[in-house]
Amino acid sequence: MRRRISLFLSLVLAVCLLWSVTGLAKQSGNQISANLRILYPGTSEVEKAWAESLKKAVSQKYPNIKIEYIFLNWSDIEKKLAVMVASGDYPDMMNVQDVINPVAMNALEPLDEYLKKSSIKISDYSPAYLEYSKVNGKLYSIPLLGIVYAHIINTDLLKSAGYKMSDLKSWDAVKAAVKAMSKNGKYGYAMANGGTGRFSFRDFMMLCLSNDVTPDDISDASKAKYIEVLKLVGDLSPYMPKSQITWLYPELYKAWGAGSVGMMHTGTYFTANAISHSTEIIGKTRAFVFPHGPSASKPRAMVANAGFAMIKGSKQKEAAWKVMEVLNSKQLAARLGGAINLPASTKADKKVLNEVAKQTYPQSYQGHLTVLKDFSEIAKKYGVPQPRIYGQPQMELVVQGALVRLTNGELTPAAAYDEIRKGIQRVKDELK
Repeated sequence: MRRRISLFLSLVLAVCLLWSVTGLAKQSGNQISANLRILYPGTSEVEKAWAESLKKAVSQKYPNIKIEYIFLNWSDIEKKLAVMVASGDYPDMMNVQDVINPVAMNALEPLDEYLKKSSIKISDYSPAYLEYSKVNGKLYSIPLLGIVYAHIINTDLLKSAGYKMSDLKSWDAVKAAVKAMSKNGKYGYAMANGGTGRFSFRDFMMLCLSNDVTPDDISDASKAKYIEVLKLVGDLSPYMPKSQITWLYPELYKAWGAGSVGMMHTGTYFTANAISHSTEIIGKTRAFVFPHGPSASKPRAMVANAGFAMIKGSKQKEAAWKVMEVLNSKQLAARLGGAINLPASTKADKKVLNEVAKQTYPQSYQGHLTVLKDFSEIAKKYGVPQPRIYGQPQMELVVQGALVRLTNGELTPAAAYDEIRKGIQRVKDELK
C-alpha cells in the first residue's frame, strides 16, 4: 500500500515537474531581455501615437524588451544611420523606405533566413511593395505601409477655373488648368523647395516618370526627355508661389489647407499631414495620376513602402526580430494604415482599419476614404516601383538648386539640365 502511495506521489510530482518545466519553457520564450534603439521618423502625431502602440504591444508580449525611439525627420535618418554605423554605435532597427543606400553602407541585415521560421508570411504582401524592399534579390525590410505617390487637385479651384478632373489628360491640359486656377491670390501649382532637397527631388521624380525618364539618367539618349520635363517645370513656374523656395512639407500643406494652391504632389500620407491645417480641405481634394509627357506612352505612378529593417551590427537581433513580428501583426498594421498611407499586408484587420480612420478623422472620414480610393485605383492602373537611386541624398541638393534657379527665371531648361548633369555626374564619380 505504501509502495502504491509512494508511486502515486512520485507520478504526481513528476507530472508537476513536467508542467513546471513546460511552463518555464513557454515563459522563457517571452523572457528575452533587450534594450532596443529604433531610428524612427515620427514626424506626425499619428506616427508618434502608433510608435507608443508598438511599445505597448511589445511590452505585453515580451515584458523585458524595452524600446527607445530616436525620433528624426525622414531627411535626416540616413545621415544619422551613417554616423552611428561609422562610430560603431549601432542602433538595432530602423524605419526605412528606400533600402538602397543603407544596404550600400552594409548597414542592414538580410531577412530571408529569419522569414523561414517566422510567423510573418511574405505571401501576405503585395509583390510591388516587396520588390521595393529588395536589393539583388535579398529582402532587407518588411513592408508595413504601402505608399502611392500622385498629384492632388483642389476641386473647388479646378471647378471655378472651368475644368474637371477628366480634362487633365495631357501636359498641355495641366498647364492650362494651372494657369486658370492662378487668380485672386491663388497659385495653380506649388512645390516644397526648401531644406535639403528631399521634397523637390520627389516632385521632380514624379514628373520625370511621366515622361519615361528618371532624375539620375543623364545619358545622351535621355537628354531630350529630361529637358522636356525641365521645360514643363519652367512653364508652370509663373503660377507657383515665390515663397516656396523656403517651404518644407509643413508649409506646403499649410498653403493647401488654406485653399491657396490648386495642384501639388503628395502620397497616401496626405490626410495625416493636411488635417492639422484644415479639416474641410480633405473633402475638397482628389488624387489623380499626372498625364504622360511627349516622350512617354502612358502615365506612371510611383509605388513604395515604409517598413522596418534590422541593423546588421546590432548585438540584439533575436529580440529585434521578435519586435518585427509584433509590429507586423494584423491589428498594428491596420492601426497605422487606417490613419496614414495604406497597409502593405493584405491581411491587415479591415475592421480595425476603418475604426481607426473614423476615430482619427471624425470630421473628414469620408473625404479621407475618397482620397485613399483614388490612390488605390492609381496604384492598380499605373503603379510602378519607385526608382531606387544610389546616391540620391547627394543628388537631391543638385536637383533642388537647379530647380530653384529655373523656377526663379535664372536658368533656361537647357542650362538647368547642364547644371544637373554635371552635379549628378560628380556624385556618381564620388561614389565609385
